[in-house]
Amino acid sequence: MSSFEAYIEAHNAAVRTGDWEAFSRWFVDDAEVRFEGVPVGPFRGRDEIRAAYESRPPDDQVEVRNVNDDGDRTVADYGWAADEGVRAGELRVTWDGDLIRELVITFE
Repeated sequence: MSSFEAYIEAHNAAVRTGDWEAFSRWFVDDAEVRFEGVPVGPFRGRDEIRAAYESRPPDDQVEVRNVNDDGDRTVADYGWAADEGVRAGELRVTWDGDLIRELVITFE
């Protein structure tokens, strides 16, 4: 399983369980999460990222497809499980080893 697949699995587990602490361990200490298409963020640092997800958690799990991974960067289309097959946007992950340095989530 790739780091990206494991990250998506951790995200979906956090949606199911509400354990955003375990999810936040996927990010380096000074990581950044940005959202495009919605008026929130950016969030900087593992603690701020965790707090943002705890205060406004996603209400559905994500599904990914069309994953392009060059080792340092992963870009994938994503959608919500409840809207099977419908593209919601794009996930862009910049890696620092096996952890996330930057995550950009677009909403269409």
